[in-house]
Amino acid sequence: MRVKLIVAIALFCIPFIADAQKTVLFGTNPTYRGQTINVYSCSDYISGTKKLVGSAEADSAGNFRIEIDIDRTCRLTLDLGRMSGILYADTSMTYNIVLPDFRPKTKGDILNPYFEPDEFLVGIKNPDRYNINMYVDMFDYYYEEQLERNYYTLFKKPVPAAVDSIIGEIEQSFDTIPNEFFRTYREYKYAWLKFVSYMRDWRYMSREYFDGHQVAYENPAYMDLFNQMFTNFLKFYMNTREGERIYSDIALAKSPVKAKQTLSNSLAITNDTLQEMVLLKGIHDALYDCYFTTNSLLIALDSIKSTSKIQQHRQIAQNIEQKNQIARVGTMAPEFCLADTAGVFRSVDEYKGKYVYLNFVSIDNYTCVQDLEQLKLLNEKTKGVMDVVSIAIDDDFDSVKKMFKRNGYNWTLLDVKGDKSVVDRYKVKVYPSYFLIDTDGTLCMSPAISPSEDFESRFKQIFQSRQH
Repeated sequence: MRVKLIVAIALFCIPFIADAQKTVLFGTNPTYRGQTINVYSCSDYISGTKKLVGSAEADSAGNFRIEIDIDRTCRLTLDLGRMSGILYADTSMTYNIVLPDFRPKTKGDILNPYFEPDEFLVGIKNPDRYNINMYVDMFDYYYEEQLERNYYTLFKKPVPAAVDSIIGEIEQSFDTIPNEFFRTYREYKYAWLKFVSYMRDWRYMSREYFDGHQVAYENPAYMDLFNQMFTNFLKFYMNTREGERIYSDIALAKSPVKAKQTLSNSLAITNDTLQEMVLLKGIHDALYDCYFTTNSLLIALDSIKSTSKIQQHRQIAQNIEQKNQIARVGTMAPEFCLADTAGVFRSVDEYKGKYVYLNFVSIDNYTCVQDLEQLKLLNEKTKGVMDVVSIAIDDDFDSVKKMFKRNGYNWTLLDVKGDKSVVDRYKVKVYPSYFLIDTDGTLCMSPAISPSEDFESRFKQIFQSRQH
């Protein structure tokens, strides 16, 4: 669905002086009073890792001001409850932004593992004539309108001349706009259209749009086409004549250098920078496949992280590594620092030396409530050996505390509101979710089975095996 522009009409522009080399977002909406607005950039478009770049709490009148450090034009995402605001921001600029009324996530949204916030393009009061957001919105509207109007010509029975003619018609309205980010955005949107309609030859597309071209790491249109063209590329390439060595390069030699040499056998991937990008994308996808062992992929990835001459590639490698390692058995349990029922902050580190049966619960969830009775019995049987720790995701923590007290649930209860990102760090998608943390702070079971799935017997096996 196309991101929609929220149009802001203002008679007066509030004067505002930005800090040197800071990008500033500010505005007013009373419905945001007391709400924290988090702003993210995409650390890289291969792993999809989000990076928090700014945050602020709106005051009692709904005023907010967020300072951001960015060194190039990039796409920002504002976390706004049930909505997600998109803003294309330039360096050292000030944006008086207009937000729709705040709509908090419902309990159903939180408990739904498939929930995605509604995206919209953030409105800007009195934007200047060169504002990138206006360009992108106008272009996307016209581009998608042409795709809908010419669906048969573009996708059912595409004729190259007809597709190129439609692209030319779109471009006539935008080719005089002097913005390099926007020019690249349009170019790769058109390239995507050619690729999915009639130009299915990845070799031609790579030579035409990637090999030897400057990499637009921050441009979503560039990276969308790159990701689509090179999805699961290692699995495909090792079945070609020029790429038949790629499997042994990674699975046996675990060598990015050898893998890049094999990639260079293709005349479409001759550039060292592109070879490394394709390899990073290939490793990322292969980590979720069964063609290579995880260990060999991670060794090759670590080599890129240590030796690449390109800072962005080192960052991508690190992001892929962290994404793969988070909440995996044998890795350190993700950190948390959350308040308990007495307001005392508890961290994962203070439980070292004991097993911890960590669970994420909601008293509005039937399965969670049913499991609490079994957790009560389990807690009584394992005291001194294992601690049960529950993290409540409910907005009304007082109600959860009362429910725990009323039913005699006397293990540690923590309030997620102190750091809601802990849910993402543990990759929690459904409730309840369980994890068993070992005595050394590593994850022993991730995810762990629930009490109703006979966790007690499984834990006894683990505990007894460590006594010899």
